[in-house]
Amino acid sequence: GAEIDDAYIAELKKQVLHQDAIDAVGGELKIVYTPLHGTGNIPVRRVLKELGFANVYVVPEQELPNGDFPTVSYPNPEAAEAFELGLALAKKVDADLILATDPDADRLGVYVKDAKTGEYHSLTGNMSGCLIGDYIIGQKKELTGLPADGAFVKSIVSTNMADAIAKYYGIELIEVLTGFKFIGQKILEFETTGKGTYLFGMEESYGCLPGTYARDKDAVAASMMLCEAAAYYKTKNMTLWDAMVAMYERYGYYKDSVQSIGLKGIEGLAKIQEIMEYFRNNEP
Repeated sequence: GAEIDDAYIAELKKQVLHQDAIDAVGGELKIVYTPLHGTGNIPVRRVLKELGFANVYVVPEQELPNGDFPTVSYPNPEAAEAFELGLALAKKVDADLILATDPDADRLGVYVKDAKTGEYHSLTGNMSGCLIGDYIIGQKKELTGLPADGAFVKSIVSTNMADAIAKYYGIELIEVLTGFKFIGQKILEFETTGKGTYLFGMEESYGCLPGTYARDKDAVAASMMLCEAAAYYKTKNMTLWDAMVAMYERYGYYKDSVQSIGLKGIEGLAKIQEIMEYFRNNEP
């Protein structure tokens, strides 16, 4: 209901660092968005509209909730096929970026346009997480300065570019096990001990969290922050792709990929146990 929605949107708006940039160019940016038949449709559109992003084009075939996911075989923003309809719409309207949130709207997939070539580049979760994290931490430093005990929290399988970002800004990099609950646990620890200030948290599996209003990854907030970053960089005559390349130039080039191995059924389970046993007994 409105009671929860309004309070949530208000918390999201508190994360905004450059309303001035949104006011300046929010009407020019073109954003294609798909909720992939899931729950993101209303909150993502609402927060973008209320902040001043006037040109948000929603993929019509994927707009409404549908648990059968008729337009995709697998409604996952990490998969290229989830973007087929979004890319087609982006080319039609000449969009600057394409956003896709997964069905429960905690993970965000992104494509950004390279203004020089006109092509759309896919951002992995590592790339979009670092882009948002670098923007938030860098702008907080510029606007208010960073706390002495500031921390960037990431899962152990996430990119080492996060380590380079933390080092550059002189903040602590904390690694936790996979599962966003462990990042949430760190937030709670900072709050209860009074030691440590959470600045940003991310994992390579397309999840991040700006702010401490929640204890889980949030694709609505990630969508908002990425659009804000796009507006900010636009005021500097840069696209998000330009910003990504600038980060590579500053921190070094990182290329990460994930290989997923599916082992099915009772034989698969036995194989998994065998592999786990092997590595427990033969540490590399």
